[in-house]
Amino acid sequence: MNMACWITTIRFVLAPLIFWQLAIHTTAGMSWMLILLFFSGGSDVLDGWVARVRNEVSELGKALDPLADKFVILATLLGLTWWGLPIWMVVIYLVKETIQVLAGWFLLRRFKQLISANFWGKSATVTFFAGFALFFWHQWVGTMVIALATIISIYALFTYYRVFLKIKAPK
Repeated sequence: MNMACWITTIRFVLAPLIFWQLAIHTTAGMSWMLILLFFSGGSDVLDGWVARVRNEVSELGKALDPLADKFVILATLLGLTWWGLPIWMVVIYLVKETIQVLAGWFLLRRFKQLISANFWGKSATVTFFAGFALFFWHQWVGTMVIALATIISIYALFTYYRVFLKIKAPK
């Protein structure tokens, strides 16, 4: 496993810590969650930079990076339900991500390929992180930004599906 993948694994460790800090439902927990979320976002930027600079872009990294993002986002969404985020938003995200992960697994098994993250997928992740931070500034605004991130994420799934059709179609 290369350096970029090791950096990615940091997010797998941070996700349950973020959830725990939100679940204890204290102001200190919220502060720690924001700090952990900042480090999570930083590791997301850093692993991509390291992979490109050190020429360590790998199939493992292409699989781990979005999974780590999904894990952090899901843990944060679940934790925010203690603070008032509607559970239906978590359910929609979970269903969408389950479809996407299963499709990715199928694509890897059947065609030995993964679809790299695109602009829409990355935009959804950034928008989720912004919504999480805004949630504690103003709950309604944060909820609306998280809803927007969910819509962008669903659109990203559609764009990945279009790429999948091109892979599946004989040339």
